[in-house]
Amino acid sequence: MAAKPGDVPNLPPVRRLSRLVLLVVAVVTVLGALPVAAQSDEGRVDVVVVEGVLDDPTIDFAVGAIEAAAASGAQAVILQVDVSGAVTEAAGRLVDLVAAPPLPVVVWVGDAPATALGSAARLVEAASVATAAPGVEIGWSAWDRIGGDADPDHDGAFAGEPEVVTVDDDRFATVQAAVGQIVVWLDGRVVPWAGGEATIETAEEVTDADGAVRLQQSVTVRFVEAGVFTGLLNAALAPNTLVFLLLAGLAVAAFEFYALGPGVAAATALLPLLVAGYGVAHLPLAWWALVLLAGGLLLMVVDYQAGAFGPWSVGGTLLVLVGGRYLVDGAPLLEASWLGAGLSAVATAVFFAVAMPVVARTRFSTGTFGRSHLVGSTGVVVEGFVDGAGVVEVEGARWRASAHRESHLPEGAEVEVTGLQGLWLEVDPSSLA
Repeated sequence: MAAKPGDVPNLPPVRRLSRLVLLVVAVVTVLGALPVAAQSDEGRVDVVVVEGVLDDPTIDFAVGAIEAAAASGAQAVILQVDVSGAVTEAAGRLVDLVAAPPLPVVVWVGDAPATALGSAARLVEAASVATAAPGVEIGWSAWDRIGGDADPDHDGAFAGEPEVVTVDDDRFATVQAAVGQIVVWLDGRVVPWAGGEATIETAEEVTDADGAVRLQQSVTVRFVEAGVFTGLLNAALAPNTLVFLLLAGLAVAAFEFYALGPGVAAATALLPLLVAGYGVAHLPLAWWALVLLAGGLLLMVVDYQAGAFGPWSVGGTLLVLVGGRYLVDGAPLLEASWLGAGLSAVATAVFFAVAMPVVARTRFSTGTFGRSHLVGSTGVVVEGFVDGAGVVEVEGARWRASAHRESHLPEGAEVEVTGLQGLWLEVDPSSLA
């Protein structure tokens, strides 16, 4: 029936909508009644994670994180340290900030087997509250910079050789294995900071089902870590990583040279070399070790060009091993390990002995197994011969080739395959030309 003027419209849909609105309001009201501690960052503790090597980006990150925590109302900062030293004098800026922080700052060396060496050990010495995990090593604070000399006037608690922290180490107010334990331990502690002293409130008493009373964390803990770019640069300051990046970049670049011209591999080689360049620019290097690395790669290239893994490759692997081990001259704080250098040397040798020949055959040859069928075939020079070496195209595939009877075959000249030498073809000017 059509509605008449003045009729009241049908209301059930409106009632259903009203009930939905009331339900949403009720849910919001219930959520709003939950304890504030479950939803708010008020009184939170920031854990600022600092690891690797102290360079300028890492120091800027740590200083900025501490200052941001103070500005945003954090109750305290736990500076989690796993650092092998510093490559810049700017590390003193972070040490000074920890000594006179804008909010309570606790330095914790952890998790095991973390280290705090050089300027990182100075952070422990400067902190008003310093803790550590059992099993970590702290020491050599007299060295404020990797590759530098010890400061004879520095007499801090950790100026000598690194010592392993034990659970009863009396140099710390407490030794705790995890951040959560540090947070609970801090409850009720009075921690000095640049503005005076602050009493930390981070836990509350709770009663278990069996009647036991214990402390339970009552604040939000927020972990703050460096960004991807800062972490990538810092990774290049690890000696073993630096050696691997250098070898990977140079090996792929060598492959692209033998693969005829720039391509995907050239772009792939650029990234590790760029990242490695940051490490080369900031770490103290033994240049004789860098020469050994380059010489070892050259010997591997010689054997690759001959088409076999022979004595030159073995010698090259040994040179790469020694060069990689001693490349970073950062003793006593920072050095490559024999294991790390050995893995990089073996990986490079395998790349030249196995990977490069396989990929080269795939790129330069046809799908036919073996190459003996090419002997007697004719082809065309696609890159003119210089000093008896050039590039030819035979049966639709490109090959590096050497010529004995003619050392200056021009581009476009017809040639005949007369033999094989490793991955190379031996050619002569075609008798049909």
